[in-house]
Amino acid sequence: MRTGWKRGKGFEGVFRTIPIWVLGLVFSLAPSALAQEFRGQISGRIVEGSGASVANAKVTVKNTGTGVAVTATSDENGDYKVLYLLPGRYAVEVEATGFKKTVRGNIEIRVGDRVGLDLSLEVGDLQETVNVTADTPLLETTSASAGQVIDQRRISELPLSDGNPFVLSRLAPGIAYTGDLKFSRPFDNAGTSAIVADGAPGRNEFTLDGSPNMASGGGGGRVAFVPPADAVQEFKVETAAYDGQTAHTAGATVNVTLKSGTNQLHGTAYEFVRNDVLSANNFFLNRTDLAANPSRDRDRDGRADRDPLRYNRYGFTIGGPIWLPKQLGPFGYDGRNRSFFFFAFEGLKNTFPEPGLFTVPTAKMRQGDFSELLPSIVIYDPATARADGSRVRRDAFPGNIIPANRISPIARNYLNYYPLPNQVGNTQQQNNFISGNPRTDDFHSESF
Repeated sequence: MRTGWKRGKGFEGVFRTIPIWVLGLVFSLAPSALAQEFRGQISGRIVEGSGASVANAKVTVKNTGTGVAVTATSDENGDYKVLYLLPGRYAVEVEATGFKKTVRGNIEIRVGDRVGLDLSLEVGDLQETVNVTADTPLLETTSASAGQVIDQRRISELPLSDGNPFVLSRLAPGIAYTGDLKFSRPFDNAGTSAIVADGAPGRNEFTLDGSPNMASGGGGGRVAFVPPADAVQEFKVETAAYDGQTAHTAGATVNVTLKSGTNQLHGTAYEFVRNDVLSANNFFLNRTDLAANPSRDRDRDGRADRDPLRYNRYGFTIGGPIWLPKQLGPFGYDGRNRSFFFFAFEGLKNTFPEPGLFTVPTAKMRQGDFSELLPSIVIYDPATARADGSRVRRDAFPGNIIPANRISPIARNYLNYYPLPNQVGNTQQQNNFISGNPRTDDFHSESF
């Protein structure tokens, strides 16, 4: 189960999933076109030294991290295929009567990989083992789709804006970013999704472990949930998809797979901090200094206190085998090589100024003196209205000044809640006030 919650001004969207057993039922009934297979496969042919096919060879594919193994048997042509392999590193063992056991290790399966692996057996005793080593990585030879895999090393070592792993999608050839660089936080769905693949029109597609990860509102092509970077195993950006399972979109397909537990207990913890002690003030707020606002506290240099800037992003991950002590009797359980868990949490508390221009009454205007607006704007006295044929005429206030006894006391009290201008406006005294307009966002997400 994965959940994401955000509170604060500027709500961008909330994604939450229901219990995982319900998801399993829903997606098992959904049409296959709604999901993309994120697991990989290994296929190939088993032959002997002369090139003849070896039938009925036992092929065992083992995940070296979890110890989980999958077996297959070669057919009469020596062909085999092992499907639904989670991204990770594998070892392939081949056993056949009259031949030495052959082992090929260090095989990396990435998101959606379809790797071709042919193996040649040597005649001999089955108790003997031939280890095949190769430095050259295997190529994906059974799919015509093109794209870029963003692996775990890139995610962990390259700088990420707001810890958002999707910013690395721009490393894929043909990807252009069209959003606002300021908004790449995990709940900024629009900014995260603003990519164009090879100039193709239409929305992009986002999947999470093969399941659709698309927001239901706010326009098409938005990702729904952005997992923490430490929870992502890797993802693939397909920019030229020729596979039928992705043919329903003209844009890019971003297929993400999350980490899972292994036989070893692993975890991470982190916190990123940014505040107004370490960061410079906004240029326009710093220039204005909000000097006309007497309510602002001042430092030793006489400068007004800055609007708050707080950024705290923190979280942790933990994963490993499911284990219950033997002391629990029938409830004791050792999940190594069988059952695993992984949990990730991330929180974000963010307060920052969003400067905006506003128009407020000047000190003279508060007293009824609007002479600063002449000659562009003339204020007429409504009490002097009179009929002039088919028209109504009024006399202007002398000097554009409204007499003090004509100003409502309610209006005077209301004006006390308006700040004074803190910068020079235009000729009509517009945009004469700049405000930090502080914004606060509070977000957390959990991934199981």
